[in-house]
Amino acid sequence: MNTMNFDGKVAIVTGAGGGLGRAYASLLAERGAKVLVNDLGGNFMGEGADQGYAGAAAAEMRAKGGIAEANGDTVATSAGAKAIVADAMDRWGRVDILVNNAGIVSGSGPLETLTDEMWDRDMAVSASGTFYLCREVWAQMKANDYGRIVNVASGSWFGMGSGVPYPAAKGAVWAMTRALGSAARANNWNIRVNCIMPIAGSRMTALMGEAIDGLMQRDFPPRAVAPVVAMLAHADAPCNGEMFSVGGGGYTRVFPGVCAGYRGTDKNWTIEDAMANFDAAFSPEGYKIPLDSMDESAMYTSDVPWDVFRQFIA
Repeated sequence: MNTMNFDGKVAIVTGAGGGLGRAYASLLAERGAKVLVNDLGGNFMGEGADQGYAGAAAAEMRAKGGIAEANGDTVATSAGAKAIVADAMDRWGRVDILVNNAGIVSGSGPLETLTDEMWDRDMAVSASGTFYLCREVWAQMKANDYGRIVNVASGSWFGMGSGVPYPAAKGAVWAMTRALGSAARANNWNIRVNCIMPIAGSRMTALMGEAIDGLMQRDFPPRAVAPVVAMLAHADAPCNGEMFSVGGGGYTRVFPGVCAGYRGTDKNWTIEDAMANFDAAFSPEGYKIPLDSMDESAMYTSDVPWDVFRQFIA
């Protein structure tokens, strides 16, 4: 097997001052990439700022022979994203790899206790931050006919109690991944956009107490997630628009499937008809993994030329 290196490639890794982001950035630097280590340095709730986190991480990578520089701009605003990308461009003249790792958990707890501020913070960092950074590098990647983007979602979108803002933000990250991956495929651009749901010891598990955090750091250390991120960031990334659960030394595909369901053709059907066919609609048998929304729509019986729609949304 050939060694997978990143010589000559420029990478931006957000939220890379510690934990998972630091592990991703460190591996990329170790394998030859020039890495912009971005981290605002706020706490787990998104409060405050400390430039020292990014600086210490970048210094550690340089001490090991890597090329890394620190950046302390926020991902949560359009201006911050522009500044991050401009920093990489000023230093190295291009951006080949973007890892959208920055995220916070501001809003957790019973729904009725969640505030507007909690919602806005989570969406700003995880969802808007991913959008801003992707938008900022997209035109350049198209012009260069090369780009690798790794977004970081979360298994929380399967459900996280009554917590809503964080899963909603991470669900948006997954949707963006599918949309951009679909666009790249449709236009034959050499851009790969994929996504991971990491399971690892983190600042969140540290809040759960020493015993739980110790187990997480032992069984699910951040370094065990980094190889999959690097694989998806590599020139030989084997897929586009996909998501993987990653943790503890393994990984597996996660996909949105559409079941065979009940595909009737009676346009005048009733509520009772819907209830009578619930079991067929609910059964996971015969599922399909649509490439995009048109592919999903085509599962219904009709004469609509769904492929025509792609001309209007690519």
